[in-house]
Amino acid sequence: MFVAKILLLCTACVLVSAAPQRFRDFGPFGAPRAFEEDDLAKAQEVLQASLTKLDAGEGPHYRISQILSARAPLASGTLNTYSVELIDSFGATKVCDVLIWSRPWMPNGIRVTFECPNEPKVVRNHSA
Repeated sequence: MFVAKILLLCTACVLVSAAPQRFRDFGPFGAPRAFEEDDLAKAQEVLQASLTKLDAGEGPHYRISQILSARAPLASGTLNTYSVELIDSFGATKVCDVLIWSRPWMPNGIRVTFECPNEPKVVRNHSA
């Protein structure tokens, strides 16, 4: 019985290692993945749309200087995570982590969280 279990385990290992590379790149379901070049443009549009909506309201008032990294989980719904260089309303540049959690089926279903060094966390909601 022990030999059968070892044989089964070895067979499973061979099958997993023989899986095409495109299936192994994704990682487990729900694991964050970095955006590729094409997706990064879409991610920048999502971030810019949220910044524009918040700028029209109570703020914060930021512009994108440069996206340093962006990633999202492979799951239903969207939670985009950015490391981004932002320009505030005074022209000062700072690097912040920005999370955009999109639930468009809810009223004001887009939650934007700004985490900047030496500043309190800012959480704002807006409509889709």
